[in-house]
Amino acid sequence: MGRHVATFWYLSAEDPAALFRSGVRSDPGFARRLLSRLHPTVTVASLGTFPLNRSASAGPGEIYIGSFPGLTVVQTPIDGPVQPSTTDHVWLRLVEAPTVLQFSFDADTGVSGFGRWESGVLVRSFAAADDRIVEDEGMPLPFERPYWAGEFPLEGPGDNPLALPFSASALLHAAHRDWLGFDLEPGGLDVPVDGFATDGRREVRQHTPPPGPALHLADGPGRAEMHAAARRGTGDADDPEDAGRRSSSPYYDDDYERLPFSPAGSPGGGLRGLASGVAGRVGDAVRRGTDSIRRGAGPLSGRRGRGRGDSRGGRGRDDGRGGRRDRPRDDRRDDRREDGGDGGDWGRDEGRDEGRDEGRDHT
Repeated sequence: MGRHVATFWYLSAEDPAALFRSGVRSDPGFARRLLSRLHPTVTVASLGTFPLNRSASAGPGEIYIGSFPGLTVVQTPIDGPVQPSTTDHVWLRLVEAPTVLQFSFDADTGVSGFGRWESGVLVRSFAAADDRIVEDEGMPLPFERPYWAGEFPLEGPGDNPLALPFSASALLHAAHRDWLGFDLEPGGLDVPVDGFATDGRREVRQHTPPPGPALHLADGPGRAEMHAAARRGTGDADDPEDAGRRSSSPYYDDDYERLPFSPAGSPGGGLRGLASGVAGRVGDAVRRGTDSIRRGAGPLSGRRGRGRGDSRGGRGRDDGRGGRRDRPRDDRRDDRREDGGDGGDWGRDEGRDEGRDEGRDHT
């Protein structure tokens, strides 16, 4: 079973071309309501808004929808061969409109087709490749007569006796111009649509950067601005060929990373000044973090240590053992308090020293 791309137009407007010439925008809310009817159990991801006439055709798992006053357009892949007369009623009744148009193309087989329904009744359906007719329902319409008369023959048909007197794709475009008043081509009227994915892929987030220079953590100008300042300092900015050389700059349009800025010619300018500035800021941050850790951990651990040290110090008073240390007892105690180190070690030292003192008194 093949697959082809079908574009449906649901019309109640009398002049669709005038609608798009006015610059009207699509309604994404209505598009999502249609999707909830087509895929009620599927998580839909947005692919953005773009002109249908200047984009690639909808691929597998994709659907493009444009909703406007009196007109709705839907493009999506459909399983099966190009036969407009066999179109599922789900597509014909998707939007309430007196006129429904369908344009289909299968890139694998080269078959193009179009169909028109008025109040739910098929009026005309045609599908063909350049050398065979797949479907021909209804009477040919006036815009088809020049093609059947051979006024637009195929280019280079060769010796194929089955070749049609016209290109099937050319007849499809003629139907588009006659029914809608314009052709869906890159140089024609823009038809804005909203794209959606129904195959579970992640949604594409639209990001529009704000105008003007960006701000970063260092709150200073970026490398592109520093590069421009350096060029102004050397007089290169006044060169008429400056615009051509800007594009070769490694920092042109690169304004994301920010570095501490020193004006050109200042004592801290240049790469050396930038490196020292970065190192200074990192050092300050490390010192501030270390101080906060000391202030937060010191008192708590000291209190726990004194509790353990008292009991061990009692044993030191009983047996009076312990070696003599070179540093005075009071100095060691003060150092322990300031550093916020292991309070237990401080308590053990205190107990041993008191034990040694009492032992010497008894002897």
